[in-house]
Amino acid sequence: LNQMHQYIAEHQYGDIYSTLQILVAMTPNNVRYMANTTADRFNKDFAFQWQREDNRKVRNWKEFSDLFLSIPMAHRMATNYMILDGTPNKQTLKVMRPYQVYATQRVIEKIKATDFELGHNKIGYIWHTTGSGKTLTSFKTARLETELDYIDKVIFVVDRKDLDYQTMKEYQKFQPNSVNGSNNTKELQRSIEENDDRIVVTTIQKLNKFITANPNHQIYDKKCVLIFDECHRSQFGKAQKRIKKAFKQYALFGFTGTPIFPENSLTG
Repeated sequence: LNQMHQYIAEHQYGDIYSTLQILVAMTPNNVRYMANTTADRFNKDFAFQWQREDNRKVRNWKEFSDLFLSIPMAHRMATNYMILDGTPNKQTLKVMRPYQVYATQRVIEKIKATDFELGHNKIGYIWHTTGSGKTLTSFKTARLETELDYIDKVIFVVDRKDLDYQTMKEYQKFQPNSVNGSNNTKELQRSIEENDDRIVVTTIQKLNKFITANPNHQIYDKKCVLIFDECHRSQFGKAQKRIKKAFKQYALFGFTGTPIFPENSLTG
């Protein structure tokens, strides 16, 4: 890693190597990978170890090569699981951590296996912790969902106005032209009806008002993915019931840092 940092500082990654996206540092029994960056932003804290789905760390160079550098996985890491974060001319290339990759893969697999003709499909939730990169995971998942031809709209639903604004700004840094937030119900309606706005960020309150004001809107008959943030809270109440009743063909999943199990529920 130190050697790679030196190469970057010396501008040795030129010509065809200027297209480098992922740096991999190997010893026989230790492997790290990180997104290519500039010398001043080089930070070894963002050099990650790969893990299997059971969280077992992959230390052996050959096992890593088989899992990470094989085709098509290497192609997927360089395309599906990387992102440009930031404003133009100040963008930072980021690569996803193993658990982010697995979470995204699992959701996309579930979406592809969903029969939208059945109507309501609850496909599960992602249990995350603070600082685990939920916003990046949720955006990449939403973005990959929009690449499925039969998905008409992805709606990311949060339950507080400040989170609505914060999430939208983060999403727009990732991809400015694919995300629209909504300051009010009319703007939400415009985003829902605009074909170019494949990803819509809104609050559960505004979506509820939209449904109340537009009981027969055509969006309800289209194939939608509904993503609920803090789904341990937003999966309850009249607004949630109204949303699930209005949409006729949807797949629903959520993010939560505090899933409710029988042992920690109020009724348990």
